[in-house]
Amino acid sequence: MTTNLDLNHNEKTLTLRVAGDLTSTNAEALRNEVKPMLEIPKDAARTWDTFKVDLTAAKMIDSMGLNLVVGWYKRVQGLDAKMQVAYSSPNILRTFVFTRLDKHIELVKV
Repeated sequence: MTTNLDLNHNEKTLTLRVAGDLTSTNAEALRNEVKPMLEIPKDAARTWDTFKVDLTAAKMIDSMGLNLVVGWYKRVQGLDAKMQVAYSSPNILRTFVFTRLDKHIELVKV
């Protein structure tokens, strides 16, 4: 699985682009890749205020993928930052609405 972490200094956004579905087959690799970026002390200087997960290439997300997103959300919340999920598939939207994660994480339709 190819991912891309990109820091946009102008928008103060750290974006993780996932190049496909977010499932049990890639959740652990993504967790390990993103972990160092989110394991900074709350009072440390950060160059970003928003963590954006770009799922526009994804058609589905399973329970392991949702668990990963929830873990990221909790960590980002603990850093007093905000989290967004960009999506294009109606299946991704349905999953976030069904699990009520849309009440906590800002969803951005692309």
